[in-house]
Amino acid sequence: MIYPDQPVLVQRKAPLTLALLAANILVFIALEASGGSQNPLVLLEWGAKFTPLIRAGQPWRLLTSMFLHAGILHLAVNSYSLHNLGNVVERLFGTPRFALIYLIGGVWGSLASTFMSDPRVLGVGASGAIFGLAGCLFYFGLRYPNHFRVLAGWRFIAIVLINLLIGFSSSHIDGYAHIGGLVGGFAAAVALGLPTERASHVRSTARLFLAVATLAAIVMAVSPVPVSTFVPVSLSTPAPASVPGDVLARSAVHIR
Repeated sequence: MIYPDQPVLVQRKAPLTLALLAANILVFIALEASGGSQNPLVLLEWGAKFTPLIRAGQPWRLLTSMFLHAGILHLAVNSYSLHNLGNVVERLFGTPRFALIYLIGGVWGSLASTFMSDPRVLGVGASGAIFGLAGCLFYFGLRYPNHFRVLAGWRFIAIVLINLLIGFSSSHIDGYAHIGGLVGGFAAAVALGLPTERASHVRSTARLFLAVATLAAIVMAVSPVPVSTFVPVSLSTPAPASVPGDVLARSAVHIR
C-alpha cells in the first residue's frame, strides 16, 4: 500500500515481529524449565544484563538480555507491546530496517542501563527494543504528521510518556533502559529512513555517527573493572562457573 500524498511504503505483513514473539515465548519456556524465569541465577546463566560481568568481558549480555523475561506478566506485557508496535513499524520501514531499529534500540537500552542503573541488579526484558520502535514512530510522526495521527496519534505519545513515568516510579523497572531504547530507536530511524526516502549526505553522516557512537559505547561498557567492586553478596546456591561465588544470589532483577 502507498499513501496517496506521501512517499511511505507499507508492507502487507510483519514476519519478523511474529518471529521475535515466538523467540521470546520459547526462551521463556526454556527459562521455566531450567529453574524458573524469576531465579537470578537462571537469568544470569541465560545472559541477563549484569554490569560486573559485562565489564569483565561479556558484552553479549547487552543483546541476550533482550530475550529474557522475569515472570509470565512481564512476558505478556512486552509481547502485547511488541505485537502492536512491531506490526506498525515493520510494515512502515520494511523488515531489514525494522530488524536494525529493534536491535539498536535494545542495545542502546542495555547500554543506558549499564551506565546509569544500579550495577548490583540484573536487567532483563525487551522493553528497550520496544521503546526503540516507539522512538522510530516519533521520527515517522515528525516526517509525516498526518499519517502518524491516523496510525498512532496523540494516544501513542501519551502511552509512551506514561510508561516512562511508571518506569522511574517503580524500583523494579529499569527506566534508563526505556530512555536508552527510545533515543536509540529515534537515532536509528533518522539514520536509516523509510524505504522510499532518498539517500543523502545527511543520512550517510547520521549512519556513520550511529555506528561510531554505538561501538564506542560498547567499548566503554566493557572497560575492565573488577567484579568484586560491585556486589558483595554471598550465595546459598552454587553460581555458574564464570561468576565468583560471592557476587550473585540475592541480586534484584529489574524488568524492562
